[in-house]
Amino acid sequence: MLEYTPIAQFAIGIDHKVKIWNRACEVLTGVSAKEIVGTDHQWKIFYPKKRPILADLVVEQDYETFLEKYGTKNPAQSNIVPNAWEATDYFENFNGKARYIYFLAAPVFDNIGNITGAVTTLQDITFRKIREEAMKRESEQLQKQYSLLRSSIGERFKFCNIIGKSQKMQEVYDMIIRAAACADSVVIHGESGVGKELVARAIHDTSQRKNAPFLPVNCGAISESLLENEFFGHVKGAFTGAYNDKKGFLSHVQGGTLFLDEVAELSLNMQVKLLRAIEGGGYSPVGSNEVLYSDFRIVAASNLNLLEEVKKGRLRSDFFYRLYVIPIDIPPLRERKEDLALLADYFFGQMESSRHFDALPGKDIKKLYNYHWPGNVRELQNVLRRYITLNSLDFMALPDSDPPLIPAEILSGVIDGCDSAVDLPLTDAVGRFEKQLIRSVLEHCRWHREEAAKKLGISRRTLYRKMMAHGLISAI
Repeated sequence: MLEYTPIAQFAIGIDHKVKIWNRACEVLTGVSAKEIVGTDHQWKIFYPKKRPILADLVVEQDYETFLEKYGTKNPAQSNIVPNAWEATDYFENFNGKARYIYFLAAPVFDNIGNITGAVTTLQDITFRKIREEAMKRESEQLQKQYSLLRSSIGERFKFCNIIGKSQKMQEVYDMIIRAAACADSVVIHGESGVGKELVARAIHDTSQRKNAPFLPVNCGAISESLLENEFFGHVKGAFTGAYNDKKGFLSHVQGGTLFLDEVAELSLNMQVKLLRAIEGGGYSPVGSNEVLYSDFRIVAASNLNLLEEVKKGRLRSDFFYRLYVIPIDIPPLRERKEDLALLADYFFGQMESSRHFDALPGKDIKKLYNYHWPGNVRELQNVLRRYITLNSLDFMALPDSDPPLIPAEILSGVIDGCDSAVDLPLTDAVGRFEKQLIRSVLEHCRWHREEAAKKLGISRRTLYRKMMAHGLISAI
């Protein structure tokens, strides 16, 4: 029956000689039945190196050799003959062509259970195998492309730890790259909490100064009496308690970037001395006449309008123009809410939380989008940290519910007291209103400067400077 089946099959006896070689086998292999039936040289036709074919292994019950040749992982013992063995092999010259052949061999038993031979079915699966290999390669290529795309998207939305995909943030990234490519001073504008220091650090890390120090200085956090000492250092014996020489910021930042946060808080006297050092004139430590020099780049930041500070006399114009070469404006979070999801997922990851923005309850997502974020990205981080702990959104101030910093009765009293200012020039009228407002708030707070500064929405240093300008210090 094997001789007439359209399926390529042959039979082998226990003497390892081919008994039947059907027509389909002849067509598939290119070997005629006359050449192979009754011979024991079939191995040379299939395997030039005399590797045994599958049917022979069945006849020999040599399961160990089968494991070795065909690498099956099915557990079995060598003295057990399975119902059928199968394998796929590659032939470099099979009917004159390279072929993948699928073998299925089954033992033939006599009426008392002894093996008398085996029957093997052959199938050319070359096309299927080639297609599988092609699909595998295509799948691997797609996986690589997908990984690259994910990486590309991730990097596009993240620049030196700054997160944002909005158009405004893309413009900030472009400005960072431009600023990093030159040596000019940079002024970064933005509300508190938008990430001004991150932008300054990104400029440094992508510039030629990246291997030198990046030194951030909060100008508003240093007492005015200590500014010169902190920036320039001092020598031993310069003042009481100066037991050793001390290096200042300018020495530590040699070759790097000095980031002046809240630069408008620097005193006018300090601005003059720092300007001289920036322009290459050098500086002298406190208590020393020696002139030292430092190569550094200035990146300044402020949440105030520096040009307005110049007009008000709080910032020297020469200092301003020396700093204000490349301006970078960072948008507040409320103007780029399309970045909320990215920022939230980034912070969740930093906090090792399994939460994801898109998986948050709809009501919480709506609250996050509707909130006006006066504290910007810093506030978002704190809100999410509380959210993880408390499992509920807790805003420090809800939209349209912020209580006024200055009581209404104070404002109305100040306005009533400034009626005579209507005939004054604008600058004089504003000055009179500001003086009256500061005096009223100070009186309301019993001249407690820190409390008054909070109500006025300014720093204590700024309040002190305004009090000096308006002659209010003597009123204490």
